[in-house]
Amino acid sequence: MPASFSQGIQLVNDFKDQIRNEIHAVTMNWFVNRCPLVTRLPRVPVASTSFTIVNRSARPRTLRLVLALAAGDTSAKFNDVSYLMIGDVLESPSGERIEVVADPNLTSDTVTIRRAAEGTTAAAAAINDTFRLVGNSRTGAEVNQSAIGMKPQVISQFCQTWQHPVQIAGSLQASTGFVTPVNGNTPLDHARMDALQNLMDDMESTSYYGRGEDPAVASRPKQKGLKTLISTNLVSSPVNAAAYKASDLIRDTLERCRANGGNPDVLLLSSNFMTGLAVWGHAVQRIDAGSSVFGVPINVFEAPFLGGITLIEAPLLRPFTAVALTSSEVRFRVKRNEFWNPRGVRGDAIEGDWIAEGAVELENESHHAWLEGVTGFSA
Repeated sequence: MPASFSQGIQLVNDFKDQIRNEIHAVTMNWFVNRCPLVTRLPRVPVASTSFTIVNRSARPRTLRLVLALAAGDTSAKFNDVSYLMIGDVLESPSGERIEVVADPNLTSDTVTIRRAAEGTTAAAAAINDTFRLVGNSRTGAEVNQSAIGMKPQVISQFCQTWQHPVQIAGSLQASTGFVTPVNGNTPLDHARMDALQNLMDDMESTSYYGRGEDPAVASRPKQKGLKTLISTNLVSSPVNAAAYKASDLIRDTLERCRANGGNPDVLLLSSNFMTGLAVWGHAVQRIDAGSSVFGVPINVFEAPFLGGITLIEAPLLRPFTAVALTSSEVRFRVKRNEFWNPRGVRGDAIEGDWIAEGAVELENESHHAWLEGVTGFSA
């Protein structure tokens, strides 16, 4: 049998095509820069196509005044008083401190208050003024008072299956009918590598942009990507979008996460955002993160003004996109890691599939931020 064909059992290298192979270790090392999200996240097994993500939130530190407050008023109406308690101290834009002296009325979103606390002076406040929660004060012996319970929210997530078929047959299967490099890879090897690239790109892209579809109502379940999971800090129309600055980036990502109790330590950036950093005069510095087992240098960057935040270029993020992540609260849940599933030989065709199944998991969505809608950078 001519060695120019990859069919039948000729060599060990050909025989391996019939063996089902789990190749996550390969993809993790080969696509570490092209698909940094699905290759660098920790992987945790999941048994069901559907699973739940739990979001727990800290007490918000700001309230918005709904009705104007006169200097002599003893009650105030805010947008949400459900997380206030007796003894809480709030600060108005004028600097006045007010103290909550009765359990909040959750029906009317009002609280009874003591004015001019902590030696401050009572002053009027306007609708939509922002009040800041300073903190709670108690005697230590108070009983029979309502407290708060920040109820966790449960979000449904669905594992998505990615499948890329590969088939080589006819004249294409002959090495003489296929332009091959000097390393001697067969047409089947090339077709499988192309399909694997497409599989990884699909995994990465849907982990960003998937909107989710329940397997109970759709034959092909689809995962919710980061953009869908992040709702509290989703910024799609940023201030100064046409002349975006470094301070704007911090405002729309890191500050938002930290205000909600997050500790972001990673920024995924679209490729053109790396140019933006140079425009700001903060050219990134590449950190030596070593190489994969295939000798692929692992790209990791830092910028001095971001103080220890790890920057990772994510080529499959759309232009002008940045994602801030609290890395300890994001992972990839897998039912099936990437694997090659050979179908065998049918007639003159050698067939198989690349298959993977999983979904990204993002705990405490308010600890992360998604930024898009920037149209230009300015120094």
